[in-house]
Formats: sequence, C-alpha cells, structure tokens
Amino acid sequence: MEFEPISDAGGAEIRGLELEAGVSFEQAELIDEALGRFGALLIREQPLSPERLVTLARLLGPVQPHVQRAYQHPDVPEVVFMTNQKSDGSFDEAGARRGALEDVNRGWHSDLSYDPVPAKATLLHALDVPSSGGNTCFCNVTAAYQRLPNALKRELNGLRAKFPYAGHERNRSTAVAASALDKSAQGQTFAVHPVINQHCGSHQPGIYVNPLMTSRILDISDSRSEELLETLFEVMTDRRLQWEHRWREGDTLIWDNRGGVMHSGRLDYPKEELRRFIRTTVSGAKLTPYVFKG
Repeated sequence: MEFEPISDAGGAEIRGLELEAGVSFEQAELIDEALGRFGALLIREQPLSPERLVTLARLLGPVQPHVQRAYQHPDVPEVVFMTNQKSDGSFDEAGARRGALEDVNRGWHSDLSYDPVPAKATLLHALDVPSSGGNTCFCNVTAAYQRLPNALKRELNGLRAKFPYAGHERNRSTAVAASALDKSAQGQTFAVHPVINQHCGSHQPGIYVNPLMTSRILDISDSRSEELLETLFEVMTDRRLQWEHRWREGDTLIWDNRGGVMHSGRLDYPKEELRRFIRTTVSGAKLTPYVFKG
C-alpha cells in the first residue's frame, strides 16, 4: 500500500489497497496517520455497500449517525445519502446545498463544526456522478494560517466563534440546507469553537472558522468580527492552497475535519442529472485553541 500525493497543497491517493480483500489493522494505522499528514485520501473506483463503508470507517474510530435524519439510510443508520434529487426525481434544493455552493470560496467548512464535539473524519462514496461538475474541493487551512501577519495571529489568540447550522445569520445556503432538519435536530446544531485550532495529530495551527458554518466571532464588536472573518476567508481563496477531486463512480474520499483542511462541493453540474453519494462520519474530540507566541 502506497500514498501518492495528489497536489502540492495536500491530498493523496491510496494505491495497492483492495477493499474487497479487507483492511488489516496495520493498514488501518497507516491510513489513520496519512489522514493527518495529507488531509484527504482517495480510494479509486472500488464499489462499497453502506455496510462496507461503515466497516471501513470504524477502522478510524467510533462512527456516529448524522443529524440529518431526513436523508438517513433506512437499514444502516450510521449512513446518510448525499443527493440532489427527491424520491419523485425532482431537484432537491436542500439536499444539493448540503456542503456545496456555486461559489466554492463561500462553501469552505469542516464537517460537524456545528457540533460541540466535531467529527474526526468523513467518508464519502460515489454512487451516481453527473456528466460534468460536482467536484469536491479542498483547502489547506494550516498553510493559510501561516500566511497571516504576526499582529493578526496575536489578535486571534483566545478568540472563539459561533457555529450554528439552523438559523444561520451569514450564509443563505446553510439556512436552506438546514431547512431539512427536524425540530429536535434544529436545537442540537450549535457550537462554540476556537477561531484557530491546534490539530490534535500534527499539533499544527489551522484556521477553523469557515464561511459555511461560522456566523460570528464572540466578545468583539459586530464590525470587527465581520472584518476578521472576511480577512480569514479571503486568504483561503488562494488557488495555490487548494486542490479538487473529479468524481468517478465507486470513488471513496476520506477527509480530516480536525483543523488542517476544509472542503466544499461545487454546485455547478446539470441539475437534471443525479448526483448521489453515501456518507458516514467518524467521531472526534473537543478542539484545542492554538496560541501564537511569536
């Protein structure tokens, strides 16, 4: 088994791994280590059932059901469908906007950042892929943090931010996606996290606030909160910090949600074509704020 880097910004393809034959404990350890090193891992064109996807995820840690119960798999509760179509074949606006936007730079996020204990990793497996568009994009937010001036790094020390899913105040697309939540779930999708997080594996700092889920930085004025958020989001727009994956049916992506990388789907495919995936999430741990001492 080898890890072939995808880009200078991050990501790697796993080669020599045959999921049909099973994954050994030693291979799982290597995948876990590589996840923190590369931020996202790709397994090409190996079809998986929902049960097999959960089995793979459990090699990285405990698996948790997703809050979006409207898209939950009927037989495997740890799995949700990511789809742009309703059961009658019509376009599902709320489903399509779950983690995807027309403008990727307004869609960067870490999964479950609205949860007090965010996810460690997400596994996404392609069932149906449109003829064009719909890529999943990534941004190296550890590298983005390093580009900030020292004065700004010092100002960010100790700052925390709000991460709501339902009732979002800054991003309309987030509010649309959250409209599919049931009433009980709407009350469970709010968290406060550090603006800058220290990755629990690499111990490197990374920007954790994101344009899809963060609504406000706490304990400063509204105007300064907005200025800081826009400054942090702007540095993420540098294409040299980004890479993206063009899907094929049977592809599986595993990505890190602990502060080193963010992702966003592209909402740029033909809307009459089906884009459908299965997804599961590995549980994580509370975040650790990073303190700049320079």
